[in-house]
Amino acid sequence: MSEQEIQTAALDLEDILLAERDYLMSGLVREATALSGEKLAILETFEAALNARTPIAVSTGTRRLISDVIQLSEENGRLLDAVRNGVRSLIARFDAPSSDVFVGSYRQGGGQIAFKNATGQFLKRV
Repeated sequence: MSEQEIQTAALDLEDILLAERDYLMSGLVREATALSGEKLAILETFEAALNARTPIAVSTGTRRLISDVIQLSEENGRLLDAVRNGVRSLIARFDAPSSDVFVGSYRQGGGQIAFKNATGQFLKRV
């Protein structure tokens, strides 16, 4: 594989990663995961280049491009982790008993009223 082919693959991967980042930042996780097939195909191209028996000399610019692609990939990984954590938190909130949820009103002694004990007669905290 020539340096030009490596640059082309790196630029293609960078475009996909930028689109993925935009989707993740917009909350469009399904669209971001739809790009995984394209990413896998390009990564296979890189793997083929690395497994070649002949060493490939690449310029500093190409190395910088590959480094940028790696950094972008790591950032997208962190964004995807944040999405996963958000989904886990949401699921945990749905699974949690309603006794942990408070209605924002207080008893006469100052304690919060749990949602399951809310009867419609609330006191303001003074």
